[in-house]
Amino acid sequence: MTGWELGLPAGPLERALSRHESPAFAAAMQELRDEAAAALASPLRPAARNGGYYHSYFCPDHAAELIFEEHTPTQHACPVDGRVWSGQPFDDSWLWTANRRMAQRAYRLALLWRLEGNRAHLDAARRILTEYAAIYPDVHSPRNDPSVGKITYSALDESVWAIPIAWACHWIWPGVVDDRDLLRNRLLEPAAAHIDSQRTPRIHNYENWLNAALATLGTALGDEALVNTVIDDTYGLTDQLARGVLDDGHWYEGASSYHYYTLGAVLYLAQAREGLSGDPVGNPTMRRMFEAPLRIAYPDDFVPAINDCWYHSRVTDEVGHGIPNGPGFYEMAAGRYGAPEFEAVLARAYRDMPRANVESLLYGPDEVSNAASPPLVESNESASGFAVLRPQLPHGSPGELLLKYGPHGGGHGHADKLALSIYGGGRRWGADLGTPGYGIAINDSWYRHTLSHSTILLEGEEQPPATGEARRYRPAGGNDFGIADAQVHWEQGPYAAVYARRVVLARDGYFIVLTRLESPVARRAHLVFHHEGTCTAWPAGPEAPPELPDNVSYAHLSEAVAWPAEQGAQVRLDVPVNGAPPATLTAAFAPLPGARLLTARSPGNPASDLRATLISEVTGETFWSAAAFIYGDNAEAAWDSTSSAEVPDLVVRRAGHEESWSFAGGGGATFNYPLVG
Repeated sequence: MTGWELGLPAGPLERALSRHESPAFAAAMQELRDEAAAALASPLRPAARNGGYYHSYFCPDHAAELIFEEHTPTQHACPVDGRVWSGQPFDDSWLWTANRRMAQRAYRLALLWRLEGNRAHLDAARRILTEYAAIYPDVHSPRNDPSVGKITYSALDESVWAIPIAWACHWIWPGVVDDRDLLRNRLLEPAAAHIDSQRTPRIHNYENWLNAALATLGTALGDEALVNTVIDDTYGLTDQLARGVLDDGHWYEGASSYHYYTLGAVLYLAQAREGLSGDPVGNPTMRRMFEAPLRIAYPDDFVPAINDCWYHSRVTDEVGHGIPNGPGFYEMAAGRYGAPEFEAVLARAYRDMPRANVESLLYGPDEVSNAASPPLVESNESASGFAVLRPQLPHGSPGELLLKYGPHGGGHGHADKLALSIYGGGRRWGADLGTPGYGIAINDSWYRHTLSHSTILLEGEEQPPATGEARRYRPAGGNDFGIADAQVHWEQGPYAAVYARRVVLARDGYFIVLTRLESPVARRAHLVFHHEGTCTAWPAGPEAPPELPDNVSYAHLSEAVAWPAEQGAQVRLDVPVNGAPPATLTAAFAPLPGARLLTARSPGNPASDLRATLISEVTGETFWSAAAFIYGDNAEAAWDSTSSAEVPDLVVRRAGHEESWSFAGGGGATFNYPLVG
């Protein structure tokens, strides 16, 4: 460390200084200037009180994040209906964004001052930092929780806030000679001490952020002992990557936004240690973390909102809160690894937006190639339990089916083994909804509950945690049909000693879902399928009240009706297609003794976006249920109602073409998939 700067690496600033006048980075520089102008005009000031919980800053009615306005700290509008919320918890939660915004502005003001020398930017950054230093040691959380922040809600939030604060101090150090003791003694050192005191020893995204903040603060302050602890000790960076990242490269919590959230912490630690000992860039696990989400992403770059994932997460746009956007991540990946698949993400992103993020200036490649994106892959992410098939849905349009069967995902896991997500027509037709903010009731009663997923419920109760396994996987591309075949055993509650198996068979234009249930006693089973769209043709036979389970999750269903399905049942939906007229979906359920088909509407994300919900209801001990989902006009699925087989033969007719299926083996069917063994 020298008197000129703190101990953080010089490489990022050196790259920015060499690039800031280049036309290739003009948009990034203009974005910095625009953010600096917003900071100069902003009324935000550090507040001497503990901030609130980010996840409470959501409309309780619509599960949508409230609109943050700098000038109205006590008025928070819903983006859906405009209702203004005030009071707690909203007023304190408003501070989460306020603190993050001020930290990021200090970071950008300090950087822009070093690049262009405008004294107003130095003064504005100094004001934010010194005002935080004036209050920081004396602010304390009112909560007696295990890991809390001082000016923020939690030590996790404090870590996210502290990283840009440390870099801002590093960059303005030459211009704040008179304030150095204040910033060191009342801001940087107390922040490091507080975060270090709040560590929670576990393999978790949370601990990665504490590690990243302590590595950044420790490097800035020249405290190599602290840095070595958070890199090399148990639950340090090396241990987190070894035990938290599964063999397929996904973070163990199974949610793509938490994958990026953890990767963001790892990246910030890497930035603090660039060119120094402990830099994780050379660790192959870090590179695999960049690659893994790309294999399961939908054709439009949205990532499947599995478990507690933000529904809006998209590789080419925002992937989470408190972290860079997707292009920011892949600027760093392309700059550090030079891989064409990472540059392809940037090329796709910058077709729709300028290359304006600060990460491009500090860490990205000199130029972004316009090379074509590699073909989408079909893969079975066997450690995480994501089986991805990519048939055309409808015919001629890229589609994706994802069968989820793997580990639960810990505290951020959802109870939805054997859940199916459906993408087609340029839309997330039947996708997992992920989660809104955790601080609203509908998050637990709907989004985290089994019923909101296209999977299996027994007695209307949530699935217990479990880990399934794949039986067979085969891609759709290059084969007569794709196969995702997985199973799970449960051991708790109404699921005790229950076995389930789900088989997804995919052809271009349609897919078939077969579900096996084995229980020691008769159970009422609900096999749930959610899909965008509106019913236009209903099953034959008399409708009846559905007799739904009496719990808060089923209360979210509306327009629920029950139909006879012992002889089979068929429903048609109009489903939206991007840039084209709606497509027709024919959902045909095979005959099954005692079965009923329930039709309903249910919340999407946001909750006001209603979806069509189809539920095959069966009470029994051991049975197979089967359904075919066919896209296109004049499509037809005919199950052999005279068959004695557990799953009858199927004929699919569409566009004058006929294909037959058998699930017992043998015979003259076009396609066979024997279910025995």
